[in-house]
Amino acid sequence: MKRELVPRLDYTQLFKIANLVVSFGIILVTSGGSWDITNHILNKPETFFAPPHAMLYSGVGLALAGFVALYLSWKKSGKNPQFSRGIKITTIGIGALLSAGPIDFVWHSSFGLDGLLSPPHLVLIAGMGLTSIGALVNTKSLQKSKPSHFGIIISFIPVWFSVTGLFYSFSLPFSKTDYFDFNPNPVFAAGFASVAYPFLISTILVSSAIFAKKRFGVASLVGVSYLGIMTMSAIIPNHALIPTIPFYLSNVIPIVLGDYILSRTKNTKSMMISGAIFGSTFYFMYYPLITYTYNEITLDKLMWPSLTSIIYFEIMPLIASFLIMSGALVGAISVKFAQKISS
Repeated sequence: MKRELVPRLDYTQLFKIANLVVSFGIILVTSGGSWDITNHILNKPETFFAPPHAMLYSGVGLALAGFVALYLSWKKSGKNPQFSRGIKITTIGIGALLSAGPIDFVWHSSFGLDGLLSPPHLVLIAGMGLTSIGALVNTKSLQKSKPSHFGIIISFIPVWFSVTGLFYSFSLPFSKTDYFDFNPNPVFAAGFASVAYPFLISTILVSSAIFAKKRFGVASLVGVSYLGIMTMSAIIPNHALIPTIPFYLSNVIPIVLGDYILSRTKNTKSMMISGAIFGSTFYFMYYPLITYTYNEITLDKLMWPSLTSIIYFEIMPLIASFLIMSGALVGAISVKFAQKISS
């Protein structure tokens, strides 16, 4: 019996590590994708072998390696049925990720610059989303007895960025090229962003806290990680935005406040206060890219990378108060959804 138990324990540990590797790989993919969007805005030369693409597809390679180890350890340990759902979702996601590369290469070769909403990007986003969700499902199954706070944090970050990538596709005017115009209608884009972004922020942060049994600090670290990656990939590459970094990082304050309230409450109504706080930050959390969404229905100015922050702060007094209130309402409502998926 002892000889049989030792490898089982080893494979279980390998499964945990491999699951983290998958999530970290998708973090690289999404970070590269965010950097790629910034390069598009800055009109930097675009090729398949651009640095953001190198980061992105390095992440794909890492996620693939993690998945192979994940699958083999699951198989060797007896195909535990509690991990079957996560394995299936991750398998589909990895398949989409692997197919996204060749599709993207062919698209660039045929049409040059591609927009944010394009077939290669949709395949890539689907792959990112499914792979990260599958890893999160595995994390949930692993956390039933004693939550690993590090595992929860690493698992939630790629889900947040993957879904954000999908929401960007339907809310940012970055999808018009010489061959295709997939830009969303400006009114639809603004309405969609006003609901989708606060819903996502609140869902992610509340769910991560629930996964961690409301241990203070976990949701905060998930939020801080998001802010850090966005600072590195969307603000720093645009030198004109660097002075606004302290403004952007001030989003840490409502995140920590909402997390603290969550850690102190046990009823849904009090949790909805945290959800409202999280949702109310979306106009500030999704800076600078959200400027492009609301500029089209307010000032409608010609956007240049060097003018992004100027236009953002010009728009702020026009719509910020309304967006804070509507975001708070959506964030509070999303708590119910977060509770449902967390259970």
